[in-house]
Amino acid sequence: MSGFFCRSLWRLTTLSILCGGLLFSSWSWASGELHLSFHMVVAHGGQAYVGGTLVNRGDAPVSHGYVVVTLIDAQCRPQESVLGDFGAISQGESREFRVPLEWKYQRYRITALAAFDGDGATLLAVDDNAALLQSREADERAKCVQLRQAAATQL
Repeated sequence: MSGFFCRSLWRLTTLSILCGGLLFSSWSWASGELHLSFHMVVAHGGQAYVGGTLVNRGDAPVSHGYVVVTLIDAQCRPQESVLGDFGAISQGESREFRVPLEWKYQRYRITALAAFDGDGATLLAVDDNAALLQSREADERAKCVQLRQAAATQL
């Protein structure tokens, strides 16, 4: 019985150490957390860009990342996508970005946002405007149907 008790105690101790190590290491692991807090298109003097503010709300630096802007035509069809990259953002800091565009379209969407740490590992990247934009989607889709139907009747 003492052999069984020792083996059980050994297994329980080992399991406790492993689980505790996993639990506490996830709490102590520092990582960046990128938030896209604002974005808009700016067109002036024949030049245009989508610009905005990126904020690192994590507890470690963001090494680099990218934003993809997809341009939308008058009938709400996605056209070209443009990649804009950005460099390091320290924890608690913000950084403006600009993605230059040839503005001949009606709208745009941020279709990808990514951030990486110094080892190239993917970090959490969140568009803080996503909920607001999602709430407008049904109305925008209905408007797009009307625009496409109007364009079709003109042909």
